[in-house]
Amino acid sequence: MRIAIVAGELSGDQLGEGVVRLLKARYPHAIIEGIAGPKMIAAGCKSLYPIETLSVMGIIEVLKHLPAILKVRNGLLRHFRENPPDVYIGIDAPDFNLPIEKKLKKQGVKTAHYVSPSVWAWREGRMKKIKKATDVVFAILPFEEAFYQKHNHKAVFVGHPLANKIQMKTSSSDARNKLGLTLSKKTLIAVLPGSRKQEVERILPVFIEALLLLKDKGYQFELVIPVAKPSLKPLISKALLDVKLSVHLVEQNAHLALQASDIALVASGTATLEAMLYKKPTVVGYEVSKLTAYVAKRLLKTKYASLPNILAQEALIPELIQDNFTKENIAKAMMQYLGNEAAFDEVVERFNQFHTELSQDSDQKVVDEIGKLIAHRVRFL
Repeated sequence: MRIAIVAGELSGDQLGEGVVRLLKARYPHAIIEGIAGPKMIAAGCKSLYPIETLSVMGIIEVLKHLPAILKVRNGLLRHFRENPPDVYIGIDAPDFNLPIEKKLKKQGVKTAHYVSPSVWAWREGRMKKIKKATDVVFAILPFEEAFYQKHNHKAVFVGHPLANKIQMKTSSSDARNKLGLTLSKKTLIAVLPGSRKQEVERILPVFIEALLLLKDKGYQFELVIPVAKPSLKPLISKALLDVKLSVHLVEQNAHLALQASDIALVASGTATLEAMLYKKPTVVGYEVSKLTAYVAKRLLKTKYASLPNILAQEALIPELIQDNFTKENIAKAMMQYLGNEAAFDEVVERFNQFHTELSQDSDQKVVDEIGKLIAHRVRFL
């Protein structure tokens, strides 16, 4: 048996880890291969190409890396034509995975896509492509299953595996001890500037400027910054050069950093989910190229970018995107949590509700559905 699984970035690697582990347990002799990060590789997936090749976001950024991305996609298609998998699981990265899924499905391979593309938010016309490319979509948001039913396509709400792995209540002091943090200031702010090179280069300097503004206003705090992958450490260290802030850099360990913190300042993306699950009041900031922003503004049908606000359907936490992404705005947003217990408690209460909603047995649900696809394919071979 051969199982193909392709993650496009580190957030997908987190989603795929438990799935690979359970697939290995259920099908111990299966070959599991595709594109994986360190977690999926450790769980038993063979990575045919480095995951970093696909970890690119934004129109301009993707165009710069397009030859390398197309080379990987063509290489994967060639490999899977010669070694057909029983099932292909694309994790997120829809612009990369859906075309592969479509071609393989035409060849009789069963296909699944984990994390629904945000068709409810923009480019609803992609539903036609999704239906042609996939046998099932695994949805992480509770309202997505009904959206797919409306479009006559199978989707299964599986929640998010992190909601199962992260306890409802966690101890900040335990996390600080594990990280060896001895703090002289009362407040610890977790700063997560993204896992891509261009994110760190674009976002971290503005985050730092905002934090310096807070310091100038008399706020006392320390920072913990997890380094998502070793290649980002020189970029982060460069951004912090000669900066008069108390900073603790930790290798990877984003979860411990968030658990240890009091509040979080994060780039839009999976970090907003992680901060929510650790019940940390959060400020979200993000900026892309002007062209990417111009296109997105005309296509987006949702007001919000971060998962907590999408779930709440209101501006529960501050989102500072594009023109609003300034040091002044970030500092002002952070101030609403520093010393404001009522705002702090309201956010934590809502985060608890969302955590409960997303707590499904995600990995098991995904693997059970994959098992049905494999059984169906084997039956008709």
